Amino acid sequence: MKGHLAGFGVSALLHGTLLLVALPLLLWQEKLSVPEEQPLTLSLAQFQPAPPPPQLAPPEPIAPPPVAQPVPPSKPESKPVVKPKPVEKPKPPEKPKPAPKPEKPRKRPEPKPEVVSQPAPVKEIVPPAPVVAPRPAPVLAPAPRPVQRVAASAAPVVNNAAAEAAYRQKLQSLIAARKQYPRMAEKAEVEGTVTVSFTVLPNGTITGARVSQSSGNDWLDKAALQAVNASSGALPFPAGIHKAQWDFALKVNFKLDW
Repeated sequence: MKGHLAGFGVSALLHGTLLLVALPLLLWQEKLSVPEEQPLTLSLAQFQPAPPPPQLAPPEPIAPPPVAQPVPPSKPESKPVVKPKPVEKPKPPEKPKPAPKPEKPRKRPEPKPEVVSQPAPVKEIVPPAPVVAPRPAPVLAPAPRPVQRVAASAAPVVNNAAAEAAYRQKLQSLIAARKQYPRMAEKAEVEGTVTVSFTVLPNGTITGARVSQSSGNDWLDKAALQAVNASSGALPFPAGIHKAQWDFALKVNFKLDW
């Protein structure tokens, strides 16, 4: 606070000193600037009346601003009036047509009875008694002779032992080739022999295959029958064998190869 007061005092002192120095200089400068008095000259023209002011043209009348006419309120757009559809009047129920009256049966004119003239009576004629002719004695036809049936002579049966043996061997080999060892029996290491009986026709067809002697195992018995049936029709009789059919009883062996 004391510092501020000291500064203010110093400032006031400086300003007062400057005013005292500048004041004489200002007064001396005003004396130098005052001009000398010059004589005053007057002329008559100065006392002439001033010319009249020019007449101004009357101001043109100011046209009043156009009055804004009120804008008529816009009419709301009229929506098209939807005329209600005329309600169809229900048609009056049609009156039932009167049923046609049944026509009255017309009376047919009754036929007039015809007058039948009675014929004259006819005399009865008695025919003569018929003459009975004697019947002829029936002729007996000769009794038919019995037809003698001549039995057809059977073809001579030629037994070719060599041909039969060869056929038997071929059939045995064919069945062995068609034989398939059952997998279950092979895993169980089951062996056996099955005797199968069957009949062979001349065209090689095998019928009536059956197990005549079992091996004691169903898997082997079924496999033997399948092998025989699979050979049917594959081996017809050769020319040297003349048989209507041939019965066989062959053995089918099942043996594992160790």
